[in-house]
Amino acid sequence: MNILHTECGLNWGGQEYRTLLEVEWLNRNGHRAWVACDPRSELFRRGRLQGAAVLPVSMRNNADLAGLGVLWRHCRREKADVIHTHGPKDSWMAWPLHLAGWPVVRSRHITVPIKPGFAHGFIYRRGCRRVIATAACIRDTLVGVNGLDPARVDIVGEGVDLEEYSPSASGAAFRAEFGIPVAAPLAGIIAMMRGDKGHRYFLDAAFEVLQSHPHARFVLVGEGIGGRRVERECRARIAAAGEEKRILMTGYRDDVPRVMAALDAVVVASVEVEAQSRIVPQAFATRRAVVATRVGGIPELVEDGVNGLLVPPADGAAIAAALMRLFDDAPLRARLAAAGRATAEARLSMERMMEATLAVYRRAMRG
Repeated sequence: MNILHTECGLNWGGQEYRTLLEVEWLNRNGHRAWVACDPRSELFRRGRLQGAAVLPVSMRNNADLAGLGVLWRHCRREKADVIHTHGPKDSWMAWPLHLAGWPVVRSRHITVPIKPGFAHGFIYRRGCRRVIATAACIRDTLVGVNGLDPARVDIVGEGVDLEEYSPSASGAAFRAEFGIPVAAPLAGIIAMMRGDKGHRYFLDAAFEVLQSHPHARFVLVGEGIGGRRVERECRARIAAAGEEKRILMTGYRDDVPRVMAALDAVVVASVEVEAQSRIVPQAFATRRAVVATRVGGIPELVEDGVNGLLVPPADGAAIAAALMRLFDDAPLRARLAAAGRATAEARLSMERMMEATLAVYRRAMRG
């Protein structure tokens, strides 16, 4: 197939990361794929650095005529079979293409409900042939709140490269880089630093755990966005407590498999706006114990006490209790980690995710 992905977001996050992974997978596996994105975006910058098939398209508003012209000419020249949209502006820009007969698939990545009413859900009902929800809870909202026909909405959750994220990966170099002792219990949060990711509650938990587990270490992996308010607040709290040696901020890392391998526990502390989270499948695949909040689509992957521990959102004390339980019980930690790897192998491979996506494309092409 010839597939054009579109993504209007300017920042870098899980949605953009997944879109780029999909394009790269398609091009490696016998298809031709591109991602059209704003040339001002992080997706365009990072995609170009990686040698990915990124197409610069102006996406300044829902009716960017210059951008629409680029999309139209590309689809005609490359004989696009499917257009797969991911963001609000690019989905509206693809509406004329849908009206002209091109099969358009719209993905919904976030759990924030679309407001009820005809106008808000219009592009999902009348601007595409099929909708992909990245979690079951998103599909339920689209059907129950926005009135979409359930027969038009497919669920395609997260996927992970089981070879890149492997139990055989070594975290020794990461620990050595930051002076973390080999035997020190280490927990980490890997996420863009913004309010909904729950970094403040991860820090609450770290401060509490250190009172009874002084040899433990904690890492915050990721960078801030915009004015970097959350990042600055975290640095200030750590410095005020004098804990710069036991609670480390690493900034953005492009070696996440090594980071995962160094951790004893991976924390997903999101308070809202979370589908299934790409971090959970990565931690599962690396065979690392997971502590995650019970929000959005996370419980669709993490079964409490079976392949991870679930805690309430916005509750640092609950995260602390779960981490101390894991630090104090190595057999439990190993059992949860092994069950997570089994979950990844059975349900979460990148190949499985992409075959499900291709099936949606075929349904869209049939109309």
